[in-house]
Amino acid sequence: MMAVVMQLVSFLSILVSITVCVDVFKMVGSSVQLDLQKNFDKSFDLVWLFNRSNNIVKYNGKPPTRVFRSYRDRVEFNEETHSLTLKNLQKSDSGLYEAEAIDEMKEIVARYQLYVLDPVEKPVLNGSPQQSNDACNVTLTCEAQKLSITSHCYNDTCDIKEEKMAGDAFLSLYVSNSFIICNHSNPVSWKNTTMEMEEVKQVCLPEGVSMHTYCTG
Repeated sequence: MMAVVMQLVSFLSILVSITVCVDVFKMVGSSVQLDLQKNFDKSFDLVWLFNRSNNIVKYNGKPPTRVFRSYRDRVEFNEETHSLTLKNLQKSDSGLYEAEAIDEMKEIVARYQLYVLDPVEKPVLNGSPQQSNDACNVTLTCEAQKLSITSHCYNDTCDIKEEKMAGDAFLSLYVSNSFIICNHSNPVSWKNTTMEMEEVKQVCLPEGVSMHTYCTG
């Protein structure tokens, strides 16, 4: 029984010591600060790495910090907090970032998965009428990049809530108050195009009455 308890304590200790990988999303051209997630023995060396093989900075407790050639002028290292700041991010900077405390053994004291994304494009929202006897059906099309949503309004009544996702991009079409909203977003940006509900009524009016969309975001 005692042996089982000791094994359980050992297993729980291992779980506690594991550094969880945190997902971080940033826009191209922005900066990101990566902080340590665990304390470490200050007599150890500290190394920040990219994708487990590319050294970024190395600190042995005595200034100056060594910044490796490919990262010079691109990073800042705080010698008090040991945080790493990456500047002017590019999509090629996406990947795994880890901080290792090194002595006779290595310990991971920070782990981040960074995703650097482009801002989304403004979506296009169009409406086209389909007149049938006294009924007016309006087909709405919400489009952005490779995503598209089609929905319908019947006799100026719209009850819409459509969503689509492709990779990190998200497209939605919905009604809020007196507006139909086509929204395009990803984890770092969003843009939308809106149409007033009143314009849905105008779509089925005789020729000469035009419909315009209004863009925000």
